[in-house]
Amino acid sequence: MPPVFTSRICAVCVAFVVVLFFILTPSVLYQSSNKSSTFDTLDVQIPFTESVFHTTSEDDVQEVSATDTGLNTTGINQQEVSDRPLILYAYYETENARKNLEYFLAHGLHAAADFIFILNGDNHAEDIIPTEPNIRFIHRENNCYDIGAFAEVLTKNDLYKKYSKFITLNASIRGPFLPHWTQGCWSDMFLGKVTEEVKLVGITMNCEAPVPHIQSMIWATDRIGMETLLFPTEKQIETLKKILPRLKEGERVPEIKNPGINSCPNEYWDAVAVEVYATPLIKAAGYKVDAMMTAYQASDKYEEECMRNDYQDVLYAGKYFGMDIHPYDTIFTKANRDGNVVALEKFTEWMKDRKYTSYDYCHS
Repeated sequence: MPPVFTSRICAVCVAFVVVLFFILTPSVLYQSSNKSSTFDTLDVQIPFTESVFHTTSEDDVQEVSATDTGLNTTGINQQEVSDRPLILYAYYETENARKNLEYFLAHGLHAAADFIFILNGDNHAEDIIPTEPNIRFIHRENNCYDIGAFAEVLTKNDLYKKYSKFITLNASIRGPFLPHWTQGCWSDMFLGKVTEEVKLVGITMNCEAPVPHIQSMIWATDRIGMETLLFPTEKQIETLKKILPRLKEGERVPEIKNPGINSCPNEYWDAVAVEVYATPLIKAAGYKVDAMMTAYQASDKYEEECMRNDYQDVLYAGKYFGMDIHPYDTIFTKANRDGNVVALEKFTEWMKDRKYTSYDYCHS
């Protein structure tokens, strides 16, 4: 048999094997037989870049298993830090959360940041998450609450070291909501408030006991802030304990157990404590916090005033100085409370009718 003909037969055989392999294992690129992580299987690098991530078909499954949320960073120069923000979105399936996720996918995604959707518990939210080089998702068990899930993902293989800017948010809020005359990018608006002095930014401050705190539905910070939250120093912890007030009798928020966010709370009030004590921890490290809500911006002494006047949680109906907090006031708004129901639905409808997309406003 002529050599040329033999080589052609071999080439055909190889092509047939390759085609058969992809037919029988359509998700092989993203899920190995032992359910190792997406990034381990792809052997890609973090941060996300188009040169690193392969464009995938809609049939490919982008998944990291609940038992291994590892992001493969083997062989990467540890000094390489992306200037792109890393945005983590924690999701647990409810009817309201699904609406909020759908809204965020339609209006909040853009190409100027890297997104990781943390899918907690049994759900198939990945079916509606777009396939883009800068968007990934992770499946995990529904434990540790949102903040613990963020810490788990960020610390696995030192993912947090690959970024200098971070936003964490969960599916209890809906947004972004921005007026038609605003040209800015929502993530820039949050990260723009993170400075050399300010290391934790959110939408609202809750002044209810035991201490005023930036509520954790959405947080923005930088590397310094994130490292403080993940790995507070002994000195910072010592200072934190000194500045915390003595708990009043009957206080539902327990005493601090594990300073910072790098723990796995299993009880609701333990998770609340992680949120509450994050603000004084940032202060114990010598930094400030900030909130988007206009009432906070209107006074340099808002925290003192709110404690003195016993301000309540502004996210409930009528508790924002006699009003409901408006979506434009904070860009994102709590969607599972009893406040602003009509405004939330109307602005959701109007943003859709405007065909608003963050891709038009958020650029690298």
